[in-house]
Amino acid sequence: MASPDIDRLANHRAVRRVLILTLGANLVVALGKLLWGYHANIVSLQADGFHSFFDALSNVIGLIALGMAALPPDREHPYGHQKLEVAASMAIGMMILIGLLEVGRGVWAAATGEAEPQVTAGAFGVILIAILTSFVISWAEKRAAKRYDSMILASDAAHTFSDALAGIAVLIGLILIQAGVPSGDIFAALTVMLFIGMTAYRVLRDGMVVLVDAALLDADAIRQVVGDHPEVRSCHYVRSRGMPGAVHLDLHVTVDPDMRMEEAGDVLLQIKDRLYERFPEIEDVLVQLEPHHPLHYEDVPENLV
Repeated sequence: MASPDIDRLANHRAVRRVLILTLGANLVVALGKLLWGYHANIVSLQADGFHSFFDALSNVIGLIALGMAALPPDREHPYGHQKLEVAASMAIGMMILIGLLEVGRGVWAAATGEAEPQVTAGAFGVILIAILTSFVISWAEKRAAKRYDSMILASDAAHTFSDALAGIAVLIGLILIQAGVPSGDIFAALTVMLFIGMTAYRVLRDGMVVLVDAALLDADAIRQVVGDHPEVRSCHYVRSRGMPGAVHLDLHVTVDPDMRMEEAGDVLLQIKDRLYERFPEIEDVLVQLEPHHPLHYEDVPENLV
């Protein structure tokens, strides 16, 4: 059976491969949008090209963060470096907001009549290929994120999906311009900007959940697993933190005060084995064994009992 360290290293390598492939695809998409946008003087396509470029930049940030997060624990970082992936994820959230502002700039340019786009079949071809590519990339990244429990891939998939939405706004705008309704382009783009903003909110919210050490496991489920052991008298102070796929859990467990130390040690190992089996996302468990005495736990907060 492979050790957790080997599995984690294999995951990092797999995530890295996905990000490298995504980086190449995003650069091609961004280049195509920017070149045709400036060639045809289509401001919205230019803005969407910058948005795709931010996608590529977020891939670079993710690759750097993964390299650092894969470093083993050390004296200064005894819990490892996994939270660097969260920091990169939040940086991607900020990139989405920047992309939102860039799309807004293009909408403003269209609303004030600063640009006179030249809508041709080439413009439709570029944006349709870009939308399809973004959807495929987002779908592949989302699948990989679930497979490898990677927050960086999940947030990048959301970013790439927002790029596809921005592309749809450009496509609708081109159709409305040809139909003689230029103002429809602006309203469609504003609607998609709302979706992009919601995507940024979700990515930043998920990152904050990790940074503020929000509970990642159901404390009641933990207590049920531990309480099923015949030698356990009570379980309290159940706390979990970390990030998806790398959860740290600590809890207090009481046993018979007359139990011998050797027997208590066996109970502790059995509890850990049960928790690891029931919750595979757990990376480390700290169990504090105590002699059972009901009066000692009267003041335990209700939410931690």
